[in-house]
Amino acid sequence: MSKKQILILGGGFSGVKCARALRKQLAVDEYNIVLFNRENHMVFHPLLAEVASAAVQPKDVGAPLRQLLDHVQCRTEDVLSIYLDNNQIEYEAHDGKRRQMQYDQLVIACGNGANLALVPGMDEHAFGLKTIGDALALQAHVMQRLEKAEVCDNDERRRWYLSFIVVGGGFSGVEVAGEVNDLLRKSLKFFHNIKAEDINVTMIHSRDQILPEVNESLRIRARKQMEKSGVNIRLNSHAARATPDGIALRDGTLLHGGTVICTIGTIVLPLVDRLTVPKKHGRIAVEADMRVPGYANAWAIGDCAATVNALDGSLCPTVAQFAERQGVQVANNIVRAIKGRPTEPFSFKMQGQLCSIGGRNAIAEISGLHISGFLGWFLWRGIYLMKLPSISQKIKVGLEWSFDLIFPRTLAHLRADPTKRVSRAFYTAGDYIFEQGDAAVDFFMIEDGEVEILKKRADETFDVIAVLGIGDFFGEAALLDNRPRNATVRARTDVQVVVLGRGVFTQISLALAPLRDAVAKAVKRRGLPAKSLDEYRDVLESITLDSVIDALPGAPLRPHSSVEEAIERINKHRLDFCCVIDDHGLLIGLITRSDLLAAIEASTTSRARHIPAMTVNEIMVRDPIAVSTADSALLAMLTMREHGLKRLPVIESQENRIATGYVRIENIMDRVVRGIAAEKLVGTAPMTRELDFPKFELPKS
Repeated sequence: MSKKQILILGGGFSGVKCARALRKQLAVDEYNIVLFNRENHMVFHPLLAEVASAAVQPKDVGAPLRQLLDHVQCRTEDVLSIYLDNNQIEYEAHDGKRRQMQYDQLVIACGNGANLALVPGMDEHAFGLKTIGDALALQAHVMQRLEKAEVCDNDERRRWYLSFIVVGGGFSGVEVAGEVNDLLRKSLKFFHNIKAEDINVTMIHSRDQILPEVNESLRIRARKQMEKSGVNIRLNSHAARATPDGIALRDGTLLHGGTVICTIGTIVLPLVDRLTVPKKHGRIAVEADMRVPGYANAWAIGDCAATVNALDGSLCPTVAQFAERQGVQVANNIVRAIKGRPTEPFSFKMQGQLCSIGGRNAIAEISGLHISGFLGWFLWRGIYLMKLPSISQKIKVGLEWSFDLIFPRTLAHLRADPTKRVSRAFYTAGDYIFEQGDAAVDFFMIEDGEVEILKKRADETFDVIAVLGIGDFFGEAALLDNRPRNATVRARTDVQVVVLGRGVFTQISLALAPLRDAVAKAVKRRGLPAKSLDEYRDVLESITLDSVIDALPGAPLRPHSSVEEAIERINKHRLDFCCVIDDHGLLIGLITRSDLLAAIEASTTSRARHIPAMTVNEIMVRDPIAVSTADSALLAMLTMREHGLKRLPVIESQENRIATGYVRIENIMDRVVRGIAAEKLVGTAPMTRELDFPKFELPKS
């Protein structure tokens, strides 16, 4: 007789408890239990903050599933899809191929994922704390910040290195803020140039109290103890966006900090999101006995399930003790269903809550008893020690923790190579992406927004020498020449960039001919001597664009205008380009003769849409580079040179992109020549000076 197959998707608290309870009740020779989990260990998430602060070793918070689950088949392949109607799952096998597996009973316990993208810029500029890898990365980062601060000779920069902002005042936020603060302050005796006042750990929380899940008296104790130990707590504060310099709040306040740690934001996993079953807040709205509605042999537990507690009718919180109890109860219900007995609704009374607040202090609420301080911390550690899978592991970890009470934590850390990577970064208007003199480690490509290139003068002021937009790149010259940055790059608007580390940039630029050619041309163009422009800088800066703007050529197009209409308008008025505006008059696109030619060529292919069916929105250059009326003629000239343009749209401002006209290089040249001639007439310029205007390589069309 073939074995019945029970699949459990997820190796967290609920999945592991379910597997153990099922294995105890079902015969090995009759039922095969298979547990899928991406990692081969179960993570004790409440201890991750202590891994980040080097108070606990990584191996102490990861319980190996194979040692934990006797006679359970553990697999680390990714489950891709669930087909409830076919009693089947699809997974990615060891060889990368998709395979299917049938089941008789299915338990969905895959939890949820971290969603740093909940706040703009957080995904690019903040550390999460969901996995052991996250905790180790944060630990290494904290150590590196200490090392940099120790040798930094700038007081302001040293304080920036040692400023940490934790977003979220729940369990995870409180734990990591307390632990990082404890690590920094206890490490001071090993550093000679860092003072206690240099350290700043700030926790921001959107509510009027931290730890909203616990008793009010414990919340107050936790807050007072954390503030006493040096943690700054900002309540009723909402993070609006993360930047390289810290966190911008909704009220406009910018909290400066060199490190941001985000503990808020979760996202439903695609595996659950694709299921066409009833949902509540993205979680599977299970029945009272934790069955998936409409399916007798499918169950959901843990963070991916919206389970109602029959004890009080409330939705179960996503905490470990509820997950464990759900795992045990769903196992009991599966056994009852197999044996033809009625299942029972989930009902559970919380036994208590514990939270570490740093400095070997914790708060605990157990059966109505409130405990705080060292006794609470000792109880907190002891409870998690008892949850470890084996006697041998309990003894080893217990001894290590005992030694930690006597000896200081280690300050050693692994240093990863930060250059071999591809990532994205978000900067708000005014943020510096890098500064002149910085070490060159990255290459940047603009996905959205604009940046400006700045050169520092002898008097420490800046000249804007170019504006770059979508599709442009920067940072290549210093990487190729292996030298520090020779210019500063600042976000002109909110900007999203793709970041290539030095190693990745070198490999791709060598192997990919188009990128190699584009980089070579940019290096040549940007390497042109600025001497010719410097001679006319004062004149160019004195010319406002208002005085050289031409009216827009022809009526602007709309995104829904047809390509035929664009062809007719450009041909009729002999235009080089035509602006595209939205219903508010904002410049959103540009169409040139080249764009129309490309559209005509594309329409001749079998799969492309024909010209009559195409709209301007399909072929226009989106968010074109533009200068504002407040900019100088010098900036317009530099921007045109950078992009090989003869004409450039002009908008009211970067905040209000209403198209007001365009500027031609001939207009600027004429004004410069007339300005120099006027200087000669009044004797302010040498009469022998020739009118040799700087030469630009202009496009032929």
